[in-house]
Amino acid sequence: MAPASVDAAAAAVALPRAGHYKESIEHFKELLKRERRPEWLQGLAAAYAGRAEQLAAKGMLNEALALWRTRAQACQLPLLDGPYLGWLMQTGQMQQALALLPQLAQLPDEARERLAPALLAAPEQVLAGLADEDRRACTAARAALAACLGGDGAALDAALPAISFRSPFRDLRPLLKAMSLLASDRAGAAAALARVPAGGPFEAMAAALRVCLLPRDAWLAGLQQLDDAGRALVLELEGCPPAQRAFVLELAARGHTPAPLELLDLLLRRRRDLPPGFVRRSALQLLPHAPHRLDALGAAGLAPTHAERERALALAAELKQHPPQVAEDHWLELVDLLARAPGDGPHRAALVLRRLADAHAGHAADGVLCGHAQAWLTRSAQLDPADRTAPLRLVRSARADGDLKQARRLLDAARERFPADTPLLLEAVETALAAGSFKKAAGLAKQVLQSDPINPQVRSLIGQAHLSHARKQIGNANPAAAQRELDEAAQWLRGGSERGVLALLRGLAAAPAAQPSTDAAAGDALLRQAVAELGGPLAGAFHLLLEARHTRHSAAAAPLKLLQRAGIDLQATAAAAEVVAFARALNGLRPDDAALPSVIGTLGAMLERAAKVELAEGEHLLVCEALHRHHLGALTRRFAAAALARWPQRPVFVYLDAAARFGAAPWTMPQAEWDRLDRVHDQAQEQGDQRTAQRLSRLLADADRRGPWHGVADDDDDDELPDIERMVEELGGDGPFLAMVRQQLGAALFDQLQRDSKGDPAHLVRTLIEMLGSGLVDGPVPASRRQRRKAARAPRPAAQDEQKGLFDD
Repeated sequence: MAPASVDAAAAAVALPRAGHYKESIEHFKELLKRERRPEWLQGLAAAYAGRAEQLAAKGMLNEALALWRTRAQACQLPLLDGPYLGWLMQTGQMQQALALLPQLAQLPDEARERLAPALLAAPEQVLAGLADEDRRACTAARAALAACLGGDGAALDAALPAISFRSPFRDLRPLLKAMSLLASDRAGAAAALARVPAGGPFEAMAAALRVCLLPRDAWLAGLQQLDDAGRALVLELEGCPPAQRAFVLELAARGHTPAPLELLDLLLRRRRDLPPGFVRRSALQLLPHAPHRLDALGAAGLAPTHAERERALALAAELKQHPPQVAEDHWLELVDLLARAPGDGPHRAALVLRRLADAHAGHAADGVLCGHAQAWLTRSAQLDPADRTAPLRLVRSARADGDLKQARRLLDAARERFPADTPLLLEAVETALAAGSFKKAAGLAKQVLQSDPINPQVRSLIGQAHLSHARKQIGNANPAAAQRELDEAAQWLRGGSERGVLALLRGLAAAPAAQPSTDAAAGDALLRQAVAELGGPLAGAFHLLLEARHTRHSAAAAPLKLLQRAGIDLQATAAAAEVVAFARALNGLRPDDAALPSVIGTLGAMLERAAKVELAEGEHLLVCEALHRHHLGALTRRFAAAALARWPQRPVFVYLDAAARFGAAPWTMPQAEWDRLDRVHDQAQEQGDQRTAQRLSRLLADADRRGPWHGVADDDDDDELPDIERMVEELGGDGPFLAMVRQQLGAALFDQLQRDSKGDPAHLVRTLIEMLGSGLVDGPVPASRRQRRKAARAPRPAAQDEQKGLFDD
């Protein structure tokens, strides 16, 4: 062989290895012109195959098919050798595939399987030429497919076993089963579909069924991955009417979940293909995201009613985070419109009012509704007399505010409409307890048991009512009556701590230790038993001293002797479990309990030693939070310091320590401590502890103030403060002025300040001026250290001529 031929042959063999099939084809063709060697012919065939597969990988299937035909002709190879048949099926060239059916018996197994989908659509005369086995397999597959498409489950179950596992149609068995279960059993359909191997002859059908099983938020994206036939099958299986398919396919073609504005524009453009009711409902749902499209809806004949417009604008104001007053104005306008509407209009208006009240629930303190929320719920109850929730919330708010007279008045009105309502009866029990009407509370609670005999909350309330009455009798020095109430309470109370308190009160009801008797000895034994049940000496002493004060027992004047009767040694060091029991007992106490300071004073030394007890991290946090909630700063600081010694990187313990030291006067915090807390704030945010970060932000914001201003000017400001009363009078009374301020500050902050002012407009105005002077109304406290320092230290900009201040009018 000539040297040139050797070089050409070497190049032709090397080029395919680098993916240069096209150049390799040309080299082999040149070599074959000189001499028709078998190895060169095989090399040309391999180069043709590599180039065709390259084209197919790029989606150029028709070009790959043409090149494969050229390979078969040039290299004298069978056309069906390799992926040719599969490419025919992928491009939908069924006629060309059906033309190969006479050769079915001679085809390799893979090629026969690839022809299976074409056999399902082949004419009967074509099937007549098949071998008996192939014809029987095709007939069984066609019968199963017809039964599935006809929705005949029994016929499908009968036809599927006729499809052999050796048949090219074997994948149809789980596919048709999955298709028949789509509407009734999606889990079963998914299980059947999982048995279909990927890449089989019916892969296109399997891919379409997988899309049908996708969640709705992924359905459109899956639809986009299918070919036209697959998308048509999915839409058919999903029951999409033909007129609406263009809309669905355009959505899928976007390749992403459309934004509300984009979807609204598509709806308006395709509205003639879609049901009018669907278009209108969908457009109104999307309108709050695109309120500037109101005119477009009108031009499309979909103009919203006045009520629909107000609803959309209210939701839009909330979505855009406009000042709360903007959304409120639209909601209240909607309420007025619905209240005058016939049918269920008043009911819908009441729902809007309750929604407004819910939005202000977070602004209330200890369950007390702000004035606006109370007014909205009152009107809601008038518009929707069948609603139980609004009256109940009003009663709870009045009771939490300490206005028991108002709570009773509201309860009486509500119970006239709902005499057997369990939540209202329970609220009546709570109100009676708050008023000291213990017998009435027990009687009301027993009414609840008539309809709900095993309600544990009611049983506990009855027991607590009898306990409260027993305390009253102990204070009245009537031990016999107290014991009767305690006997009654014992029938209702089941909890361990409740039984412990019961034993304590029995001991206190016995004769005082100053008059030794059998009853006194029995009472002391009960006290010791109760201490053990309540978690040990520390928690037991806490409960005992509290109950002595709550009952106004004579022993309360001599707490040390009382503790001695109960066998409590104040010099002992509490165990970890006792400290945790004390924290839980403290958490169950109201923060305003007048007995707490003296009780903590008596137990002070014991609690200081308890701070050195080794606790788990969660237990330490429980104790610190309980002490912090009751403003026990010295003890909080001791326990927080002990926690920081073990967990110095926990921001929550840093906050609790700082709040104990500076919470009462945060403006006295030194700059070094301010910087330290600032760093810990950022650390809490990085750790995802948002609650601690917010608490630190509030503490730092308070520390930025110059201190409480009660009518005294700052040291560096010699100007006298304005005459508040005269200012209110000149501004037209508190109504217009406060309305203007409320709009600027936002409803949440303003309502809180108004509650704090206790109805005194001058006090409220003074507070507002103080806030304006300190810059607190400029916005929320910045989240980062750099932003907070910039806000605290930067000079305030001078007002421009065209800008008006809050008081310019």
